[in-house]
Amino acid sequence: MTTICLACLIYTLEDKPLKDNLYLNIFYMWLAKVIQSGGLTSSDCIQINMDSRTADYFNEADTVLPLLLERLPCKYTIHTFDPTKTSLEGMMKKYVFTHYTQDVYIYCDIDILISNPFHTMINQMAKDTLYVCSEGTLEDKNYGEGFPEDTDYTLPGFSAGKFVITGANLHQILFNTINNICDYSTQYYTVEQPFFNRATYMLYNAGHTIDNSILTSYVSFNGDEYDKTRTIFNDLAGQAGDGLVHMKKMFDNMCLYVSGLY
Repeated sequence: MTTICLACLIYTLEDKPLKDNLYLNIFYMWLAKVIQSGGLTSSDCIQINMDSRTADYFNEADTVLPLLLERLPCKYTIHTFDPTKTSLEGMMKKYVFTHYTQDVYIYCDIDILISNPFHTMINQMAKDTLYVCSEGTLEDKNYGEGFPEDTDYTLPGFSAGKFVITGANLHQILFNTINNICDYSTQYYTVEQPFFNRATYMLYNAGHTIDNSILTSYVSFNGDEYDKTRTIFNDLAGQAGDGLVHMKKMFDNMCLYVSGLY
């Protein structure tokens, strides 16, 4: 069976109180749904990327995280980094390559609830391919902001919140490219997502294989076209960085899962 390395990111800006970070509670719900529905096995792993302040908080505070980690069917690693001053600095930490031995790397934002086993999708994927989710076009600044003027803005725009890479070498190339083109003076509404899009097209133009159909077909945006037997990524998209908005969406949707509607 193809093995999976599932990665996520959580951080608290260095000037923000940890007790007020609603993304900690969002993380608990994300992890609970991964445990319940992701279909991970002992051969898989989870990489949790977080800043050192948040890691210390989890170690010292009375939270449900230790109980959730005990329920994981696979091993996990926590990779820490120094606290960040800006959201861009924080989000760019998702593009730090860390070693893994599994066949496939999946990155997933923590405001996405996992609804069915990953292998339903993974079993259809080829080697050395970047799988991305189409959400709009580059005309939308959420994807195409900062692109060169001669860009074909009718091309698809891709989500940086979930992607799959089948090949560690391609993984390193993608992450290196994103880090090389990142401009930390920018203040894009979707933070680093335009850099992810630029890097994806740079890889495509360099001859790497990019697929934007398979992953897209397993994603529901805020419950739209949700399929109880097929949807894997229930993406609760919304206002970027607004913890209260995403917390409410996560809570409401967890209620729908518990009730059996999803």
